[in-house]
Amino acid sequence: MVNCPLDRDDIKGLAVLLASALALRILLFPLQGYVNDMSTYQYWFNAAATQGIHPFYTYVLQHAGWIDYPPFNVYIFWAFGSLARAVSSVDPVFFVKLAPVIFDLATSTLIYLFLRRQLTFKRTLIATAFYAFNPAIIFNVAIWGQFDAIYTFFLVLALILALKKKPEAAAVVFSVALLTKPQGIALLPLIALVIFKENGTKRLLTAIAAFATTIFVVILPFEWNGNPVDFLSRIYFGAYSGYQYSSINAFNLWGLFGLWIPDVGLYITGWIMFGVFSVFTLYILHKRFHASGELLAVFVAFLLLFAFFMLPTRIHERYLFPVISMLVLLLPFTKKIRLLYAALTATLFINQAYVLSFLNSGTFIEHNLIANTPQIDWVALSVSIINLALFFYASALLWNEFRGRRMFKTVGPINQTVKRSELGDL
Repeated sequence: MVNCPLDRDDIKGLAVLLASALALRILLFPLQGYVNDMSTYQYWFNAAATQGIHPFYTYVLQHAGWIDYPPFNVYIFWAFGSLARAVSSVDPVFFVKLAPVIFDLATSTLIYLFLRRQLTFKRTLIATAFYAFNPAIIFNVAIWGQFDAIYTFFLVLALILALKKKPEAAAVVFSVALLTKPQGIALLPLIALVIFKENGTKRLLTAIAAFATTIFVVILPFEWNGNPVDFLSRIYFGAYSGYQYSSINAFNLWGLFGLWIPDVGLYITGWIMFGVFSVFTLYILHKRFHASGELLAVFVAFLLLFAFFMLPTRIHERYLFPVISMLVLLLPFTKKIRLLYAALTATLFINQAYVLSFLNSGTFIEHNLIANTPQIDWVALSVSIINLALFFYASALLWNEFRGRRMFKTVGPINQTVKRSELGDL
């Protein structure tokens, strides 16, 4: 995939890193995630395992009343739910948390393969460890037990495949990302632009065909009564329309003014801001692509995912999760990324841990400046301010790139001498 053969040291080092990361996560499994999420996931896992793929949505809607996860997740529910039933002596929560952990470790592997082409074995291993042992990532998958690691894996893989001039494969993988979590839509224009610039119009069209075909193949086993558009629309827009609030516990731009505020009048504003920002970033990538190459594309991916967290309404606290993987891919190539990595790790961890504590207590964070709530939550307000400042800082870095100040200094093949001054210390 990345044209980087691994030697014995690579295989041993990566195996030890992944085994250590897995062991740490499993040790944290007994810690309480969100009670409602855990019970819901267990029900979905069991329903998929006992009823099968075809009637899953109909069955769950009839018996539980709601299901807002896109179709590819059901295959995961079925696989790990079947495993849980086969090993009934183990707590089902173990398999609920194991599912995202497997994909989380797979993302670490992708990061290693991507970086190994330009870095020494030691530097690659250290950089990968910044993802494998990131506390915010570990909290999400091993304690909360959320599924953000799954679509993050597919987003990273799709971007790498697009950069490696494998447009059809990138489109297939990206469609799976969207069929796992709709948040991946933030990278759709970027993937399309990279495919076009690297391969031309003809290959972009074949990639679109591969994208559409994959969606059809994935949903084909389900019961959708001959109307796939209606089937997918009900899943995606039905879930999205159920959260008509400015910020759903996300410490972002709207979190400055309050959480769980009806977003009437704000919804369109948020999407316009995101659209304008996306055009801005993609234009700069278009102008600077041949000068700064794939690292700039990864940085734009980070910015689009960050903007998706910061600007639209109806955003959850966990939507910041995939930015960490993109930052780690860039971490060895410029010191400017270090601040973003460290600070966003901290804000994501605080946002998740703080919100989870409130969710399990059955209360809401009191933070609503618009309604003049007497008690302002200073943690939510402070972290929202920090995230906004980091967003402006990251945008300024891209602007400097547009003005010709290269952000990244790449190096040659892995057998070429790598200068410490070029990469900086990890």
